[in-house]
Amino acid sequence: MERKEQQIKSEHRVATFGEVLTARREVEAMLDLVKNEAERIDSRFLEPACGTGNFLTAILERKLKTLRARYRTKKADFEVQLLSAIGSIYGIDLLEDNVRESRERLFDLAVQGYKDSIHKAPDETFQQIIRLILSKNILQGDSLNGIDQIVFTQWTLVGYRFILEEYNFKSLNNNTPEPGQLFQSSLCDAQHKPVYIPQALKRYPPIHYRKLLEGNK
Repeated sequence: MERKEQQIKSEHRVATFGEVLTARREVEAMLDLVKNEAERIDSRFLEPACGTGNFLTAILERKLKTLRARYRTKKADFEVQLLSAIGSIYGIDLLEDNVRESRERLFDLAVQGYKDSIHKAPDETFQQIIRLILSKNILQGDSLNGIDQIVFTQWTLVGYRFILEEYNFKSLNNNTPEPGQLFQSSLCDAQHKPVYIPQALKRYPPIHYRKLLEGNK
């Protein structure tokens, strides 16, 4: 008999936090609506109530398929693109155990994807780099009422280097500028309205992907 997918951890969590985990079928159906983006390695996704990571892992699985098709013949290219894929996935959850589980599921999936493509396990340093990115991208917080305290890291890949920028979630979530921040009149959307450009809290110099741990000491 097929085991039914768990969507509720406990009645208490449902009553207290409104926690109901999204089933795999619904996850895949929703991602199919943005299929091209979900398969693009550097396309960024944020799940503001990520639970145990059902959406996040499904997105990484799709990105891994693209990685295996394009970069499995050269280790350095696969490694840096894998980090780019992981760095493009963001999650927030109110509950600490969900954050831990999401990070572990993504870590295990990334390591298995590495083994499937490179045919050996990633070294300890590379595993620590994966964990570093997950620690900055999958965060505990209240995405409705606590956005002032949530700070995300943006990972922009240039060659074999990453440019890291830190952004307050509130600034990313606003359609209007904060005091002292301006709309960029030279940039317009499809409706010819000025585009709001959030200001980074901090920007780090480009760093080689294999030295990301050194840049975060």
